[in-house]
Amino acid sequence: MAIALDHLGMGFDVQGGGSDLAFPHHEMGASHAQALTGEYPFARAYVHAGMVGLDGEKMSKSKGNLVFVSALRRDGVDPAAIRLALLAHHYRSDWEWTDQVLADAVERLARWRAAVSRPDGLSADALVDEVRAALADDLDSPAALAAVDRWAARQTSGGGTDEGAPGLVSRTVDALLGVAL
Repeated sequence: MAIALDHLGMGFDVQGGGSDLAFPHHEMGASHAQALTGEYPFARAYVHAGMVGLDGEKMSKSKGNLVFVSALRRDGVDPAAIRLALLAHHYRSDWEWTDQVLADAVERLARWRAAVSRPDGLSADALVDEVRAALADDLDSPAALAAVDRWAARQTSGGGTDEGAPGLVSRTVDALLGVAL
């Protein structure tokens, strides 16, 4: 609460925390901030991210069982694959980091890049709508990825004649998911 007040002041949009921060964690911090400042609201929304596990335990600094992006990058992992590994799980869901999660993301990225490398393709208008709808539904990134997977599979197996489709998919994935194809 003190850090948020210092850097954001009162009335910011979203305060996040881990799913282990059970009620009334955020509510108590908000009530303290409101009593201190006399202003309302502290935050407009509170979100809780799922816990990421590693080898059967919650990943945490205190346990020292962290997988660092910097180490993955030093090992030559494409940052887009790292992002896909993270987006494959809903932000509120607990999940386990494994080598297979990363391998699946690397494969997904390769499939998507192959699909958009073609000179033409299947219309992407419906895909853009699906990705937007999934993200508007509580940031359902797994559903957004699945929509791109379906387009890429159809594109790879037969394609289409829309010359702008691969570029539209590439721009959509970059803009809405932060994954450069």
